[in-house]
Amino acid sequence: MGIFQRYTKKDKKGSDILEKNGQPKREGPWFVQYPYARDSETGKIKYRTEKASFSKKKAESIFRAEMDTFQEKDKLGIHVDHEMTFNELLDWGLKQEVMKVKASTSDDLARTNMLREVLGDHKAIQITPLMVDNFRFQMKRTKSEYTKKNYSGATINKMIALARRIYYLALDAGIVNSNPFTRRGTFKEEPKGKYIPDTEFRAISDHLPDYLKPVVVTAYLTGMRRGEILELDWSRVNLFGGFLDLTPEDTKTEEPRRIYFNSTKELKDVFIQVEWQRRPNQKHVFAKPDGKPVPKRYTERLFKKACEKAKVGPYRIHDLGHTFNTNMIKAGVNKVVIMKLTGHKTDKMFTRYSHLDKEQGEDAMAKLDNLVSTVRNK
Repeated sequence: MGIFQRYTKKDKKGSDILEKNGQPKREGPWFVQYPYARDSETGKIKYRTEKASFSKKKAESIFRAEMDTFQEKDKLGIHVDHEMTFNELLDWGLKQEVMKVKASTSDDLARTNMLREVLGDHKAIQITPLMVDNFRFQMKRTKSEYTKKNYSGATINKMIALARRIYYLALDAGIVNSNPFTRRGTFKEEPKGKYIPDTEFRAISDHLPDYLKPVVVTAYLTGMRRGEILELDWSRVNLFGGFLDLTPEDTKTEEPRRIYFNSTKELKDVFIQVEWQRRPNQKHVFAKPDGKPVPKRYTERLFKKACEKAKVGPYRIHDLGHTFNTNMIKAGVNKVVIMKLTGHKTDKMFTRYSHLDKEQGEDAMAKLDNLVSTVRNK
């Protein structure tokens, strides 16, 4: 029990390189061996050995954390639930407060469907990493009932990430003793977003129901995600100050954001209009004519039909976020400011949401031509 390096260092002839004390010199990653459970029948401690890190310091930290976890469980008499099925584990996980406050809660519920169908009846502690990998590749060959296309790598990655998160919660609660979803491979996610030119956006908007137009205009001019807009509470809107204050509970990234709208007349008019149409006791900013919230999937279907009627696209509401990013770059707004407005934490995500349109491409090539011509004529 402890930390160790498993592999011996070899010379060019393949012989062990020895330390001064005559023992083989070790190299490679550090492994940790730690207690993780007691046998329910014999009471004997069970041990697990895992590759931890190439850093000795980090391996020591992992070992101490695992030791503390085991000692706490052992002290409280927490034992693994051998009978809980994977379906029951998912139900348990989704009911935890840390999961219910997520902005993607409704999406999480949908992401469990295929997990349940393929793995649901197995005991939670019997799910293995091989079963997880088989599930991943099986999903690549499975058509979604909603899109009628094979599940994308991005969607499958989100299914795996959700299950991994629930298993980590179950580990903390002592329900399971390992996480088969950890350190699984991920599929490369190809950027799917598109840039919507303003003329096409206006054409799409003309074919949307009146109650949905303010929603898409808000997405177009703020970069807010569909869920953030549809769940927007009146308590987050400051009409006099001209801004929206999103809390960590409101955003997908769990980071607060402030979005200003006074300087954009079209956006300001949107919030004045919905305030004027607001019904008594209406919690959500954007609602149907009867005051009820707008269903999330309903909006995507209507947006798709509007694209067909306008004879553009096809586009998704999600593309409005990509369009906002690109328009901000074209307007010369600093990247840091854009990321603050959209909530993107990394350059990778920022780049995924930024696109090169015809105007930018031709402008870049014109600058190159100008440079080459200048050099040539010297």
